[in-house]
Amino acid sequence: MVKKKMDSRLRQDILDVEEWVQRQQAKRDLLESQLAQKRRQLEEKESRDEDLRKARWVLTEVVKRTQLRFKGYVETLVTKCINTVFDRDFEFVLNYEIKANKTYIQPLVKEGGNEPQVPKEEMGVGILDLLSFALRVVLWSLERPRSRAVFILDEPMRDLGKGKLLDRAGDVLRELSQRLGFQLIVITHEPQLSRIADRTFRIEHDGKHSYLVDDGGGGEEKKRKEEVEKRVVRKRKRRIPTKKKS
Repeated sequence: MVKKKMDSRLRQDILDVEEWVQRQQAKRDLLESQLAQKRRQLEEKESRDEDLRKARWVLTEVVKRTQLRFKGYVETLVTKCINTVFDRDFEFVLNYEIKANKTYIQPLVKEGGNEPQVPKEEMGVGILDLLSFALRVVLWSLERPRSRAVFILDEPMRDLGKGKLLDRAGDVLRELSQRLGFQLIVITHEPQLSRIADRTFRIEHDGKHSYLVDDGGGGEEKKRKEEVEKRVVRKRKRRIPTKKKS
């Protein structure tokens, strides 16, 4: 009787151990499956991380090359505008600085072998006026799509005074307008600037009211018309028959 009880208890213990082993094996299988899944996820993340590093490198290189092209394009055009007006060895420079993972651009002007400086009036009368307009036009030319091709200038180049500097500035305005295909509407008191216009309007005041007078073509247009009229008069004079003396 005692032996039977012992055998029965032993069998039960064996069954309990087998059941425990089965549970542990199930847990092991589950953990192995989860481990394999985590390994696959880790491999995918490592592969994605590698792809992101490569993409970041490509993007960084593209940004660098774009910045260099932008820098060269802007510096060349603005420098040309400055040197067209001034007889000094000016060079426009864009200085890139990275702060808090952001790129900042500082416009500078260099003269000769000196260090680039922040543009200021001490460098030459009206240089800020010319720089601001040149930069405005150059940045507009880079827009895709471009905004309206009209620039309204109120008393531009007013600090250049009168004389050759203002004449040269007027030539720059006209040249940029023709080459880049935009319209200039200039409000000025300077007759020197009106010569670059295709058409001019004059505002007069009669003591009570202001009114607009259409002067027709600008200075250059008037010169062309005067030359044409002179040639016509000369031709007519040549055609007039002269009486022979008897």
